Amino acid sequence: MLPISQIIPLALGAFIVYRTCTFLNNIRLAKATGLPFTYSPYLEFETIAYFGTPLLRWMYRDYLLQGNGWPRWARFMIKDWPWEDKRRAHDEWGDCFLVVAPTGIICYAADPAMSMDVTKRRMDFTKPPDKYAMIQPYGTNIVTAEGKQWQFHVRITAPPFNEANNHLNWAETLRQAQSLSDSWGRWGSRDLHLDIYSLTLNIISCAGFGIRQDWSNDTIVNHDKVSEGHELSFLQAITTVVKYIVPILLLPTKVMLYTPLRKGAKAYIEFEQYMRSVINGEKEKIDENANYENKESRGNLLTAMLKVSASEAKNANKNDGGTRKTTFNDDEVLGNAFMFFLAGYDTTANSMIYGCICLALYDGLQDSVVEEIDRVYDESEKAGRTELSYEEDYPKLKYTLCFMYEILRAFPVVIHLTKMCWKPQPIVWRTGKETSPAPHVLPAKCRMYLNTTGTHYNTKYWSDPYKLDPNRWMNDSHGPTSAARKVGPVKGSFIGFSEGARACLGWKFAEVEFLAFFAVMLRQYRVRLSGDVPKSEVEKQIFLRCAGDITLSPFDNVKLMLDKRR
Repeated sequence: MLPISQIIPLALGAFIVYRTCTFLNNIRLAKATGLPFTYSPYLEFETIAYFGTPLLRWMYRDYLLQGNGWPRWARFMIKDWPWEDKRRAHDEWGDCFLVVAPTGIICYAADPAMSMDVTKRRMDFTKPPDKYAMIQPYGTNIVTAEGKQWQFHVRITAPPFNEANNHLNWAETLRQAQSLSDSWGRWGSRDLHLDIYSLTLNIISCAGFGIRQDWSNDTIVNHDKVSEGHELSFLQAITTVVKYIVPILLLPTKVMLYTPLRKGAKAYIEFEQYMRSVINGEKEKIDENANYENKESRGNLLTAMLKVSASEAKNANKNDGGTRKTTFNDDEVLGNAFMFFLAGYDTTANSMIYGCICLALYDGLQDSVVEEIDRVYDESEKAGRTELSYEEDYPKLKYTLCFMYEILRAFPVVIHLTKMCWKPQPIVWRTGKETSPAPHVLPAKCRMYLNTTGTHYNTKYWSDPYKLDPNRWMNDSHGPTSAARKVGPVKGSFIGFSEGARACLGWKFAEVEFLAFFAVMLRQYRVRLSGDVPKSEVEKQIFLRCAGDITLSPFDNVKLMLDKRR
């Protein structure tokens, strides 16, 4: 047997030879596509990128504020690099190009037609399993499922996103926003991120799971009663899970229990116990009465999902004797509930944070939103209503809706729509050398990353993209149509909620929550920056840097104040 002193150099040499061969083969495959391509030592989906990205963002924190994007040598090694880089790589290589590394090939696209083509070809371009494995702690869910399994999941998870849930979401957001606005009016935003995350957590707890949470004594996190058999309350558990969400998704819980991250692991265990208890309780009530409704939160997503699942099973037993899978087991219910939670608190919260900061930065923008909100409130009061109505007043907030979509365009919470082809797939694209679009074949296992930032800042479709202008979403005096607010100037030029069959189920949920929150807050207060930091510096911070979290969020906390209007 060879001594260890010889084994290590031999193993290292074999690894280098293997990596060199795979790199050369990937270069050969890239050349065969006919698309422009460049190189990188490793790619942003690799494990090393998850650990290296925070370091590089810290090292280049001042460099990024100069507005030059990433250094070329590091660009493609950084997770979600397009936010800081905006269109620079695409301006250099085109709206569709390849990045080649020893471990694989990524095709980056920032073109509306390409986005529509890829998202429509659901069976040709699926989600990379390694990238999505971390968001399925309880097994496959609506986000990670593919093929017939996805059809099964969407059949049960789509119906709960209905008008009953929109009514509940609207009412609960009005209630929670009023409590937060009262607190901000007295004390200011003590921590903008924490305040708004707490708000959206309370909303998803009620509208998502049927568990109503209250604020008390101006305390941002309401440490409610701890249930028997638990060390944490439900809100304490869910709040701690949010704080530790990245390590929870990346690391096994059993490993975390023996590290300084044990607090997050324990909260995650407690959250699961609470959720399983709620699921079992709701299932028992549905078994007793198929028409059961949660009195405090009629229309919540969890109860509605369980009712659809039970109904599917009952109908299947009648029609085919129960030979096909039609109902969720407890892990599938929990897995999809976890995705509702993850999407419901994080994405909308970050959009609200960016919205608040932009209102404080741009007085004219805030004036226009406030003017519409005041008009809607005045009309509501004349009609005899004491608070805004979902049926009557929500549809009137047209400019505020345009403001939301402009925030989502300028600050897309998801930087890439990630796909992958498992066998060679043709795409149609015109390179600089071709006079008309031509077919190019992507090799098997090539990743396709639809660059949301690059698309939303593409001057071919968005004039002056760095300018926040809600009016770009207004088709006429009647405001945005349903199609316009999801499409943009050209179909595929706005992909903030994805596109195609796999588009976000919760886009209306996000609209309702966003509009209700700002309607309550801006009726009573104006938002302004607190402290002596110049607006230009805050502007640079939000446009040129990000925190590098699961979804796009500002890197540095910005303290806001609210001035009483009435």
